[in-house]
Amino acid sequence: MPESTSRANSTSDSEALQKLLHPRSIAILGASDNPTKLSGRPVDYLKRFGFAGRILPVNAVRSQVQGLSAYRSLDEIDGDIDLAMIMLPAERTADAVRACGKRGIPAAIVGASGFAEVGGEGTMLQRDLKAAIEESKVRVLGPNCLGMIASRDRAVPTFSSALDEDVPLLEGPVAFLSQSGAFGGFVFNAAQNLGIGISHYLNTGNEVDLSVAELLDGLVRTDQTQVVLAYLEGVTGGRRLLEAARQAHERDKPIIAVKVGRSAAGARAAQSHTASLAGEDAVFDGAVRQYGVLRVDGPESMLDAAQVFATGRRTRGRRLTSLSVSGGAGALMADAAAAHGIEVRAWEESWQRTMAAAIPAYGSPRNPVDLTGTLVAEPDILRRALRVAVEHPGTDMIAVLLGCADNCAGQLIDAVAEAHMSTGRPLVVVWTGGSGRPRQRLRELGVPCYTDPAQAAAALGLLADYSLRAALPAPQRPADIDTDAARAVLAGARAAGRVQLDEHESTQLIAAYGVPCAAAHAVGSAADAVAAAAELGGPVAVKLLSDRIGHKSDIGGVRLGLDDADSVRDAADDLFRIARGAGVDDARLLVQRMAPPGTELIVGTKRDPVFGPVVVVGLGGVLVEALADSQVAVAPVDTGTARRLLLSLRGSRLFGAVRGNPPRDVDAAAEVIARLSWLAADLSDHIAELDVNPLLVGAQEQGALAVDALAVLTDVHDTE
Repeated sequence: MPESTSRANSTSDSEALQKLLHPRSIAILGASDNPTKLSGRPVDYLKRFGFAGRILPVNAVRSQVQGLSAYRSLDEIDGDIDLAMIMLPAERTADAVRACGKRGIPAAIVGASGFAEVGGEGTMLQRDLKAAIEESKVRVLGPNCLGMIASRDRAVPTFSSALDEDVPLLEGPVAFLSQSGAFGGFVFNAAQNLGIGISHYLNTGNEVDLSVAELLDGLVRTDQTQVVLAYLEGVTGGRRLLEAARQAHERDKPIIAVKVGRSAAGARAAQSHTASLAGEDAVFDGAVRQYGVLRVDGPESMLDAAQVFATGRRTRGRRLTSLSVSGGAGALMADAAAAHGIEVRAWEESWQRTMAAAIPAYGSPRNPVDLTGTLVAEPDILRRALRVAVEHPGTDMIAVLLGCADNCAGQLIDAVAEAHMSTGRPLVVVWTGGSGRPRQRLRELGVPCYTDPAQAAAALGLLADYSLRAALPAPQRPADIDTDAARAVLAGARAAGRVQLDEHESTQLIAAYGVPCAAAHAVGSAADAVAAAAELGGPVAVKLLSDRIGHKSDIGGVRLGLDDADSVRDAADDLFRIARGAGVDDARLLVQRMAPPGTELIVGTKRDPVFGPVVVVGLGGVLVEALADSQVAVAPVDTGTARRLLLSLRGSRLFGAVRGNPPRDVDAAAEVIARLSWLAADLSDHIAELDVNPLLVGAQEQGALAVDALAVLTDVHDTE
């Protein structure tokens, strides 16, 4: 996992980042005269791909490197140097960075490996490198990285094998950041082969200084980059990543990310359900979705999406018109579209008649539109049909499905290109089989082209998700929150040396944030339990109350629906006996008025080591882990975000009218989630985890009620 140095973002940092991304002069320290060696490749690439700036090889023993004048040290070079590529062994790298600082070089790329990724002495070398960065104020990409490819400027300070062949270096609006060097090179090469123009490719390596988050921020602030692809293996500085995502969201610049580690073990389960629901990957997934980042499963999906986003087009809705040479292909496209929330609606009868006039009589004008195999003999059918599709007011996106047909490919391509130029709506082609040359030509013309309807549907689904995305949250802190009361509860537990609140204290804590809680009294004897039940009235629940018992139901520590004094007394005696059997001699009881029936949710909070305080929402009750139906967001959230979390649950249909039950009060549940998210944000130094389970959501306009709560405190040393 990458390591990142914490440093303030300043004007000089911003300027250094721009020098890295757009250098006019590049010094290569340790440059070799042999263009096949790793230390010789940067010079060879800069020459071969036509870098227009100054190429400055530094070699202590040679006066020339690959036909260029070489320098024994940086001090021999006249004029400004924007960027240094350090191709020296790991043990010499820190001193080289210090030399860059003395020479006034704002940015450097460190290619050497042998740092913290190998452990042992490498860890010490990385510490020395960090110290050199802090001393010199040079911004560093790497170490253990392949460098950068900036296509527009032909600035290629890299030794990546992705440039071994004479690739065209297609310039375009897509930037690509990768924490993996070799794999990143593979993806860059694949993007070029697909005709995707890349503005920048950067490999971040160990991220001892510059991180993906800071580079993202720098890229989205430039006019040259309109789309960012990211391949991630780990994340540090989560809040900074989200700030970069916010900037991208506001500038309408999509970030499409692959992050490995979906199957990694989640966070330690501790006493809380929340920890098991909010593992590392779940938090990342929820956080980036909240800020509009599009997460995909792998590089092929990322490049499929890049094709459609590189056009710069957006969609006004999710309605797709599909034109196909084959009825079967049209059906495949409709099924694939439905899987991604894309609608293939039958056209209105008047528009069907218009389409019918453009296609063979035995075709289908309904949508999917079947152009029939006659298209191969009469390619102009496609031109006529596309003109109708472009004019159709209920079409948000267009997909054209073709196959083989190399003999008439030129006319079909011309028809597609004409339609593509005539509209601003997204238009994609699925061309299956054949030589592959038609796909290449369409991509050269800026038309996204795929071999499988599923690829096209997934890309269009992402485009629709992004185009129709909600505004970023702007949470407003409720005015009636009583932070002093909440802190008093925490202070009492701290004074007693405890790291967990009992249910009564946990309820007091959330009540201070305006969360409605079931009426209850804490008691120390069976007699007091009987009195409390009489005061509360109606059926009651009696529960064990101890900060040393996390999940009471696991040991039979809960009795429900007690409606007379004898049953309350018997339950109390039995629960005290269970507590003593569990080694808890000072247990108390909580007597609680039974809540009306409702849909059970869990709402929890957790302090994540990368993203800070987060809120977790899921279907609750005793089967919460078995259901594993939850969503995560970074705290605080507004009620709109909270509502979207609820409606994103797989079981969200339970909030509607199901089996005669009335719809649930989703707005009340969203209000509770928002309030608990503020608790997480305000008290993140003190609360490690908090469960409200269950939160009972009643019928519409009947509210939501917290029935049980459990708070686990942070280690006292973490708050100092």
